[in-house]
Amino acid sequence: MADALGTRSTAPVSGSRIAEVDMLRGLALFGILITNAIVATTLWSVVGSKDKPVSQFDGAVDQVVRAAVDALFTGRFYLLFAFLFGYSFTLQIAAAQRAGIAPTRRLLRRCAALMVIGMMHVWLLWIGDILTLYAFLCLILITLRKLRPRTAVITGVLLYTLWSAWTFLPGDNSSILALGQFLDLPAISAGYTGSFAETFDAQAGLAPIFLLVIWITQGVPSLGMFLIGMAAGKRNLFDDADTLRRWAPRFLVIGLGLGLPISALTFADKMSWWNAPSLITGLQQLVNPAMTFAYIAAIVLAAHSARTARATGLLAPAGRMAATNYIGQSVVLMVVYTGYGFALADDIAPLGVIAIGLLTFAAQLALSAWWLRRHPYGPVEWVLRAATYLSIPPWRRPAEQSPTSNS
Repeated sequence: MADALGTRSTAPVSGSRIAEVDMLRGLALFGILITNAIVATTLWSVVGSKDKPVSQFDGAVDQVVRAAVDALFTGRFYLLFAFLFGYSFTLQIAAAQRAGIAPTRRLLRRCAALMVIGMMHVWLLWIGDILTLYAFLCLILITLRKLRPRTAVITGVLLYTLWSAWTFLPGDNSSILALGQFLDLPAISAGYTGSFAETFDAQAGLAPIFLLVIWITQGVPSLGMFLIGMAAGKRNLFDDADTLRRWAPRFLVIGLGLGLPISALTFADKMSWWNAPSLITGLQQLVNPAMTFAYIAAIVLAAHSARTARATGLLAPAGRMAATNYIGQSVVLMVVYTGYGFALADDIAPLGVIAIGLLTFAAQLALSAWWLRRHPYGPVEWVLRAATYLSIPPWRRPAEQSPTSNS
């Protein structure tokens, strides 16, 4: 994408929201929800012994659902979030420049607020939190903010590619049950499906462990995507209709052309139709970004099509409240599946988990649109904005203000 992310660096000048970015955040929320729901409920429904953990739901349909999520969701949507974080980073800098102030202090305050929210999230709600990682990586991005777009892209690609080398090593690098080498999975499942106190103890005990796991497994690839997103932001990619029109179809074809065959092999491996060599695991890791950019291209094309623009636009309100909805998903996850609420992780099969995920996301789409008609920001976004600007943002939206106006 040299044409789109070349050496020309132009800071965003528009103060209006970018619809495609909000839609893509909405898509990322959906992908993260489905991935996290399957990962969490699988982790919380392990039976057997510490030495021989077994998934409680291991029928043919259960395997198909998990295999489909692995083949189409896992490893794609956290990369999309990272790309969008890097893109939005340039918008934050541009906003500071329009206000005539240095952006560094604003960015540091935002990082600090994100870290505090993330720590609360990981200790109380979801061990797979990414907010703490993003807060830390944002500090690195601040130091690299003056990189030229081409340099940022090359650095990002190199970081991701070099990090992916370990996935070519022999062994099962992706199975949740592989964690049984280090953790007592049946005991963890019993804790999460026990009482409120047992769930809290399990959550608090695992939080530092999984915090480290997330930072190690997603840190370098996320930073790589941060840099690529930053380069796209400097190039005003989503404001450049000609470039989008020219490159989106190509990225859709290339991304799916590279990604789907490998994903099909991954699906077959998860279904135990064959024993995939470590080469396939490594290749899957390498092509995950290609699939991510194919998904981006699909949303861009749909947003610019008269037939699908309205449907695609339904994602935008949820995307505008991405942090609020991300934490909201964790609340639903914990209330439905753990001792914080109904403790149904060992009662609902993966297909039911997907159904609940779809209902949850549909509710978030509707609630986000409703909320933004009355408020300029989501609750978590309001807190982040207050910390970033050291001022109290408006809570209610003036009656005459359009929900699509700049925030």
